Amino acid sequence: MSEQLLHQILQKLDQLDFNVQTITRDVESLKGTQELMQTQLGETNAIVRAIRDRQDETDAKLDALSMDVHKLHGELSSLKEGQERHEKILEKLSIRSLEHEADIREIKLAK
Repeated sequence: MSEQLLHQILQKLDQLDFNVQTITRDVESLKGTQELMQTQLGETNAIVRAIRDRQDETDAKLDALSMDVHKLHGELSSLKEGQERHEKILEKLSIRSLEHEADIREIKLAK
């Protein structure tokens, strides 16, 4: 073979070696990027889990508050009903008292 042909073959091999080295560097760079992304994804997952746990706690507190409000609403309704009954009784007692006073006046006048 001629020297020129050998020289061309060596150039092609050098170019191939350069391309392999470039690809190797690119792969190493991609590996580093992937590791960084996996680390960030792990941190993001931890944050999401923490948020979900907090949301569960918040939901439980909201449920408890809702139950308290319903209980207070029931108690308030009961108090209003009791107050209405007392007002009716008081009205009847007031009428009786007035009637008794009128009866007493009539008895005093009759004597």
